[in-house]
Amino acid sequence: MAESTPARERTRREIEQQAVALFASKGYSATSLQDIATAAGCSKATVLYHFNGKAAVLAAALEPSKQALKEVIGEAEQLPADEAQELAIVRFSELAVGARGLIAVLSDILPMMDGMPEFAELIGEGIRLTEIMAGQSADQLELDVAKFAINGLLGECRHPGERSDTELLELCNTALRRLLRPPGRPA
Repeated sequence: MAESTPARERTRREIEQQAVALFASKGYSATSLQDIATAAGCSKATVLYHFNGKAAVLAAALEPSKQALKEVIGEAEQLPADEAQELAIVRFSELAVGARGLIAVLSDILPMMDGMPEFAELIGEGIRLTEIMAGQSADQLELDVAKFAINGLLGECRHPGERSDTELLELCNTALRRLLRPPGRPA
């Protein structure tokens, strides 16, 4: 790709924004590259100049969330297990509530994500977050409960408008704390 200019960056951002809006309204699978190009006011060739496909557009839109998740994990890895779990609960809840529109799109592609190399790093970070929320436990039940809790939180965040962000954040934090046993606490 040629050197970036402000005009190219604006076009790229517009493609990302229009794609996310289409993915959210029509679904990922039902949205074509031509749909994205039309909504962004450019040609399909322009979309393909900036991105190598539909998955790459979504991956670019998810990049800020992925970086924020990496920061949470990096901070949590510096803490004792109980403090890391609490940090992960609070910060992941904030991230999920803040990305409500993208959560519905992710849920749409979840069954296909393993086969999309654009999401390999995000999947890896999700696995690491699950381990932190499980209190760094190797116990399969604790890991399964953490997966269950994360999926429940993401499922609740799929429905924008049903709760205010403040209500949803309180629900997510409370539910995760009740479901996830702090490290060292007996069952």
